[in-house]
Amino acid sequence: MATDPIYVDRVRRLTEQFDEYMSEQSALSTQHSSTEFGASGRLFLCRVWRAQFAAGLFGRARRVGRGSSEVSQRSWPATRWPWGCSYHYGYFRQRLGREGWQEERYGETDPAELPLHQVTGDDGKPLQIEVSIRQRSVLAQVWRADVGRVQLYLLDTNITANAETDRWVTGHLYGGDRETRIVQEMLLGIGGVRLLRKLRHPTRRLPFERRPQARSSRSELARELSQSKGLTFADAAKLVREQCVFTTHTPVAAGNDEFDVDLLSRSFGADYEKELGLNHEEFLALGRNGHVSGTEQDKPRKVSAGAFGLTPLAIRMCRSTNGVSRKHGEVSRALWQKLWPEETVEQIPITHVTNGVHAPTWVAPMIGSLYEKHAGPEWPQHVRNKTRWAESISQIPDEELWAAHLLLKGRLIEFIRQRSFLARISRGETQAYSEAARAVV
Repeated sequence: MATDPIYVDRVRRLTEQFDEYMSEQSALSTQHSSTEFGASGRLFLCRVWRAQFAAGLFGRARRVGRGSSEVSQRSWPATRWPWGCSYHYGYFRQRLGREGWQEERYGETDPAELPLHQVTGDDGKPLQIEVSIRQRSVLAQVWRADVGRVQLYLLDTNITANAETDRWVTGHLYGGDRETRIVQEMLLGIGGVRLLRKLRHPTRRLPFERRPQARSSRSELARELSQSKGLTFADAAKLVREQCVFTTHTPVAAGNDEFDVDLLSRSFGADYEKELGLNHEEFLALGRNGHVSGTEQDKPRKVSAGAFGLTPLAIRMCRSTNGVSRKHGEVSRALWQKLWPEETVEQIPITHVTNGVHAPTWVAPMIGSLYEKHAGPEWPQHVRNKTRWAESISQIPDEELWAAHLLLKGRLIEFIRQRSFLARISRGETQAYSEAARAVV
């Protein structure tokens, strides 16, 4: 390929574009460099991050949304530090068997074969964070993925210093039983905050994702303040709320993780509750789906028995909560009304934002070329202005847009045919039946 001038020229242009992207000083950086963002940056926690090189590592659930979020962060001037887990077996790949049933398989992941860097401490040794899980110390090493200007940190418990059971904490994404879920959430929520302290990243705002492990981070932030500054839980929780906002996604109760009280107690242990300055019942009250009033110390009182939910914990420990669309905000207000029993659904303090996508990578390259041709190379900026965008796309001739649409549809059909053909071959179907997939309409 080194002798192919077209290939060499393409590599050169891509390299120049990437170098420009990495070194450019966006105009937005100057516009938003003061109070809202500043040097302190923002933290993003999510169980699933989508990066092109590691589909198996981070999984496929919500990959479009997480992908757009991560790519948008690369284009935004504010400093951000996302973190997650490095799952040894990732998320399963699935296919349909000959009888039509789903079949899944896991593939092993070796971080050494991926574009990941092991994070080291000041002493040059691999950086590790420690979390008490199931009343024993669990260590996690740290990997870093440099995704453009964004540094994505990944926690990994698959090290020999851990007990065999604990090495599997980061074994599978969305795998295992309820105990596996809660210990993964503890590692990401509690361990993630401790990681950022070791990296010495200052923070101003903490926009957490919906995943439950993000919710356990609030309790860790409160524990830090209680231990380091001698604050009561009420005072620590107040400071945490001022820093944190929470985005909820799942609009049904079944999609919000709840845990049996005995399992919660075995996983966290009594020491964590004491370090928060809470007794057992007060700690459980934080996660119960019901109204919690305060005592004279403004600690949560005991509420009716039930499972411990991490969404109620997050809502109570954040200054604001929002859904991801107007309708979703309405559904979420009804879903969590029990937290404010004296308020009507319309008065529940859960707002909404409208989720978007990262336009330059969302559209097909062919459509992007049309936008660039008729709206100019700055078309991604025009998208933010409704009037300007309407004027820009009106310049595209209907014939060109329709031709691009038909060509893309043809490519999609060919893609489906090829995938169907390969799926039939892998299932051991007859040659004739497999070949028939190439003519599927």
